[in-house]
Amino acid sequence: MIELLQIILLTSIWCLGVTIVTQPDMALGRLREWAEGKESMWFQPLLICPWCLPSIHSIFGYLFSLLIGVEITWKIIAIYPLVVAGASVVTGLIWSLCTLIFIKTKHFTNIEQMSYFDLKDRKRIYSSNPNNFKN
Repeated sequence: MIELLQIILLTSIWCLGVTIVTQPDMALGRLREWAEGKESMWFQPLLICPWCLPSIHSIFGYLFSLLIGVEITWKIIAIYPLVVAGASVVTGLIWSLCTLIFIKTKHFTNIEQMSYFDLKDRKRIYSSNPNNFKN
């Protein structure tokens, strides 16, 4: 059971790393753009979809688990579908949460900038003719 969780965690870390590195303006961003331009859906689990990445990249999770001392037995190989499913859920949920946080941060930053410029314009208008605002 512990081995399963370790492999899922390692696979998720690897998949999140691949997802981050292939984002626009990152090291492999152009590779992702090239893959998105292809008609084939083959590149989805390789580079594009964080929910799909563990289906192929879970092999790296198994290899990294060897480095932390997990022995690969038939039992560990038999739970491969659980590793893929678990890593897919963990990776997808973490990436969706990060994306939501980025979107909300950008939204609130824009609102803050809009209110700043709105106050700046009101101050400019008021200082140019303060009689317009008297009752």
